[in-house]
Amino acid sequence: MNKLNVQECSNMLWEMHNVVTGFYNEYAKSVGLTLPSLKVLSILHREVSCTQKYITQLTYLPKQTVNAIIKGFNIQGLVTEPVESNSDKRNKNVSLTEEGKKYAEKIISKAQEAEYRALEKLGEERRTLMVEAIVFYTKSLSLEE
Repeated sequence: MNKLNVQECSNMLWEMHNVVTGFYNEYAKSVGLTLPSLKVLSILHREVSCTQKYITQLTYLPKQTVNAIIKGFNIQGLVTEPVESNSDKRNKNVSLTEEGKKYAEKIISKAQEAEYRALEKLGEERRTLMVEAIVFYTKSLSLEE
């Protein structure tokens, strides 16, 4: 690949972000979910129990959106009724039900398989370099100089 100037790199990163977001959006649609719902389900699949506030912080979704998704999952029997957190009564913990765990595993594992295949194709050295570069980039990203 030719050396790219900063603007070209920025444009390419934006395009790649859109491609990855498009992949997950299309996958979410194919399994009857919205992209925000897929994000919430993915976090609930990864965590034993977490607060809606934590999900909001990880996804950058508005708390009303997370709340609506959790309510919808609750109606479907996929998550437990939110309960007050022991450490902070203002926050409510939520977790997947047994049915929710099975559902999430089926949905999330298919997307993970696609991710793992793509990462395997990179090889160990490129994967490591990519992750290190992305971590450095995200830590450096700021509106302040």
